[in-house]
Amino acid sequence: MASKKNTDNTNDQPTSSADSVAITELESLRHLVFGAAKSDIEARITALEQHTEDSFKKIQQTIEQNTQNLQASMRDGFNQLEDKLAIADQGQEAKATELHTYADKISSELEMAEANNKQENDELHNRLDKEISALTVKFTEQLNQALEKLTQVSSELNSTKTDRKTLAKLLATVASNLETDEGE
Repeated sequence: MASKKNTDNTNDQPTSSADSVAITELESLRHLVFGAAKSDIEARITALEQHTEDSFKKIQQTIEQNTQNLQASMRDGFNQLEDKLAIADQGQEAKATELHTYADKISSELEMAEANNKQENDELHNRLDKEISALTVKFTEQLNQALEKLTQVSSELNSTKTDRKTLAKLLATVASNLETDEGE
């Protein structure tokens, strides 16, 4: 109502003081009618605001504390993982060193075995060559002796003209002597 009067009489100054009196009267009436309820609502709103603010503060503190706990847990977990990785790295390095040492040892042993085998093979070849040479000389001597004996017997037979049975016995004896010499 007061705003209706105010819009109707925009040029009137005395009406504006009447309007302000009317507004204060209206506010007084409102205060009388709704005052207790308004105060109660305002108190409840204030209490609700305070409660909400307290809840937000508690939630914020809880979140901050949980965040700190989570960060601490993460740091501890990362530290533990770093420790485990360091231990694993040390273990791997030790194993790698051990494997390199073992490989070097095996390599040197193989080189030594190869050198020994070569030396043994050379010695075996030399010994076989000597034995073959000795056997060749021995069999050549025996063959020459047998040929000499055969030549001698052949010349005796030609000169004495012995019979064939004696010749067969003589050849059998020479053959058995050759077999006996070969067996040695």
